[in-house]
Amino acid sequence: MIESITKLNQETQNKNLRMFARIDLKTKLQILQLQKQLFHKLKNSYSDVDNTILTLSSLVLAIDTVANEFDDVNLNAIKLRARNNKAKIKRQKMLGYWAIVRTLKLEQNMSFRDIATYFKKYHKLEVSYSTIYELWNELENNTQIKEN
Repeated sequence: MIESITKLNQETQNKNLRMFARIDLKTKLQILQLQKQLFHKLKNSYSDVDNTILTLSSLVLAIDTVANEFDDVNLNAIKLRARNNKAKIKRQKMLGYWAIVRTLKLEQNMSFRDIATYFKKYHKLEVSYSTIYELWNELENNTQIKEN
């Protein structure tokens, strides 16, 4: 039903919703203002359709309208910001598991690749070995220098 209202396929709808999650607050508010206007237009055209479907449809259309106004530079900046946020989240999770990393590295003498495999298998956390290595150098090497 949403596809027939928005004239956008499911994949494009999902792409727009993912982009909505990554954009800044100012743009989100702009989209929500447009969404209200579109909802009322759709309500007039599709009075027999449930309001929740019309709400989602109007949101998808509002995101699509604003996304079409973006140029390639802005879209690429949004994508880059999202990648940076993912890296920060993984970094924070690794800090939460740091006692495990220390144990695996110092007591079990595991490589950083093995530690990454361990977290993927036992903690369902996909983190690259290079991220663990960078954190190790940042945290452990500074600790060793301070101790000396």
